[in-house]
Amino acid sequence: MARFAVIGLGRFGSTLVRSLYQAGHEVIAIDIEADLVQALRDECTQAVIADARDKTQLRGLGLKDVDWAVVSVGEHLEASTLACFYLKEMGVKVMARAVSGDHGKILEVLGVDEVIYPERDMALRLADRLSHPNLLDYVPLGPEYSIMEVAVPDSFIGKSLQELKIRNRYRIQIVAIRDALTDTLNVVPQGEDVLKDSDVLVVLGTRDDLDRFREVR
Repeated sequence: MARFAVIGLGRFGSTLVRSLYQAGHEVIAIDIEADLVQALRDECTQAVIADARDKTQLRGLGLKDVDWAVVSVGEHLEASTLACFYLKEMGVKVMARAVSGDHGKILEVLGVDEVIYPERDMALRLADRLSHPNLLDYVPLGPEYSIMEVAVPDSFIGKSLQELKIRNRYRIQIVAIRDALTDTLNVVPQGEDVLKDSDVLVVLGTRDDLDRFREVR
């Protein structure tokens, strides 16, 4: 179980708080707006009214002990900048939401450990899904590798993994096979496993190799 602090309880921050708490983690939810804090009192470990721009208030919350502090007050640039600056001064590992490229550059200069662009990333994932109907989900793992969920191509149905030689032919690794009908997950697929039309392949590879693979019909 990890310990997180989420600063900024708008749509993004409140959803993150609920998801982390439901997953069994300790979550400190922080915002300057009392109504936003009150709305999450029963869905987090601790709900605190505090001004992210106030160094004294942040220090008083014991945030040095969290595994990650997520700053999600992207629309309020002063609060985002000062909160990240103070948290890094305290030695906290910080992830921050950026609302523009320039905002992201400022956060990087401040030493933020990871800058995220939720709206941009979601738009890119949606564009991939719309462009490739067999693509179900796509998760980048850095500049080179990604994990992708893709429906089994028609030409693969009824054939075994050994017969298809997917790794040799497409230079990607099948991480798991999910049956969309039963929602069961085979996390150690074997060569003798035969693919069905209800199967979803979870594959790992470089962006270029995945792009080629999802064109298979």
